[in-house]
Amino acid sequence: MSYSVIRTGKFNDQLTDIIMYIKDVFSKKEALDYLNYLEEQINNLKKYPYIGAVPRYQAISKQGYRALICKQNIVFYKVNEQEKVIALHIIVPSKRNYINLI
Repeated sequence: MSYSVIRTGKFNDQLTDIIMYIKDVFSKKEALDYLNYLEEQINNLKKYPYIGAVPRYQAISKQGYRALICKQNIVFYKVNEQEKVIALHIIVPSKRNYINLI
């Protein structure tokens, strides 16, 4: 059974910031390529919702988050088994201290 994916406003805002950064620093093509790559990874969650790792910080993992590593960024999401929904909460650069962002 396939899951549906929803994106929080925070996730969308952060994704926009990342894509605009890539566009400004590299190129529009690089930004679109990364966006396409990210969409593929997110679509994989529909069939395989648990492919993301359990976060190493207990404060995050105890809340039910999973972490999907997408090149230099991490997508934090939760799986709702009852409703078959995956909620994308935030996307952050992997080098950033993200523990206070969730």
